[in-house]
Amino acid sequence: MQENLTKPDYRVRLFLSVDLTGSTQFKSQEGKTNFDWLKIFQRFYGEFPCEFAKNYSKICEDITEICDLERKSAPKVWKTIGDEILFVNRINSITHLGACITAFSKTLIDFGTEINSAHSLNTKGNGWIAAFPHPNCSIKLSRDNLEDPLSGKNDILTEEFEKQVDENPHEFDFLGKGIDGGFRISRNATIDTFTISPALALLLCQAKRNKDTTKFNCDLYFHEMQQLKGVVNNNPYPIISIDTNRDNRKKEINELQSNLLGSPKNTDNDRLQKYLEKYIDYHGIEKPQLRLFSSKSKISYPEHYHNYIEKWELEKEKIQKAEKK
Repeated sequence: MQENLTKPDYRVRLFLSVDLTGSTQFKSQEGKTNFDWLKIFQRFYGEFPCEFAKNYSKICEDITEICDLERKSAPKVWKTIGDEILFVNRINSITHLGACITAFSKTLIDFGTEINSAHSLNTKGNGWIAAFPHPNCSIKLSRDNLEDPLSGKNDILTEEFEKQVDENPHEFDFLGKGIDGGFRISRNATIDTFTISPALALLLCQAKRNKDTTKFNCDLYFHEMQQLKGVVNNNPYPIISIDTNRDNRKKEINELQSNLLGSPKNTDNDRLQKYLEKYIDYHGIEKPQLRLFSSKSKISYPEHYHNYIEKWELEKEKIQKAEKK
């Protein structure tokens, strides 16, 4: 019997990816064997997640409004794809989000600088957020061909299932427009630009606006508009990033160049936030909801979540009636 099915809570997940740049050229260099480049990849896969976790813990120490649960909720490795590591975690507040992004940015810079000096390689990053259980969803990876790919034992998603996803993301995959769009923007990532989705940028604008609470102080940059296949019906899409430049001399040149061209690189936070709010609303982009910090009163969940739960309750009734027959 499935009488105790618990509806899945509204949750927001942060997705982060780091690429090892220059690895293809490094592997194809004359005289290089897989013994040479395998050690580099082992170091990347082993050390980057550890450094990220350490930076996250250290940053949380200086944020009063980070609760114990959030201190323990650092991004976890979701999967690796070639020279890319993907992380994911449930985000509980804007303050929590700011800590994750600050730690990831620092790790991109520190690890990238270190591995560049040793092997002429580097790192670049990309990030986005998505809401669950709707409009995006989690799905179980059936590794032994014995489990139902939805949740293993239930015909509908449950809170118990989503908690398993939070705890062991490497056993699951994620589907939805929010996931697809996040991967699309990664093509603009460079070692100097940690690209982020508009919805993530909007929440980070809020984090910076409240930096006395969040301690988030990364600068956001609005580069240009681009068409990304399949994103917002192929309408122009804002390319936004966080600065991860490792070279101070190059950074100074870029800033002077931008000012001479009449396009200051450092974007005004309030103006960017206002623009993103209007852009997201106009194009119907998913806008995940988060409270400023964990002890603040609960937020109002978006309408699409309430609509989803209404349908979820109907499905639950059908399942229970079918089992009683």
